[in-house]
Amino acid sequence: MGGLTSVRVSDIMNRNVLFLNADSSLKEAATKMLERDVGSVIIVDSGGKCLGIITERDFLRLFKDEVNPSEQVRKYMIKNPITVREDTSVNEARNIMITHKIRHLPVVDYNGCVIGALSYRDIFERIETLI
Repeated sequence: MGGLTSVRVSDIMNRNVLFLNADSSLKEAATKMLERDVGSVIIVDSGGKCLGIITERDFLRLFKDEVNPSEQVRKYMIKNPITVREDTSVNEARNIMITHKIRHLPVVDYNGCVIGALSYRDIFERIETLI
């Protein structure tokens, strides 16, 4: 996969990201994920900085644990998730995902504000055109 080292995250990331604030309910997060057909919600502060993330897999655990859907996202989100900058190579992002066993990476600019997201699906769907 040598071709992935020259491709940047900004080339394939999803810029149509679902953002919510930490006070949103779990039900709102799940509803919006289904409406937008996305696998994660990035939780941001009022300045656009990443506070956390909640994913489809997290919702499976919450369902198993019978968590009340009216609870706030802040209680269950993964706080301070791993992020990558837009100039990170796709290969490096993929390696981060493999190492940390995650499927979604918020993408931040040089000020730390979220500008997109990269999922394993994004990489997989573009793999043939990237190498």
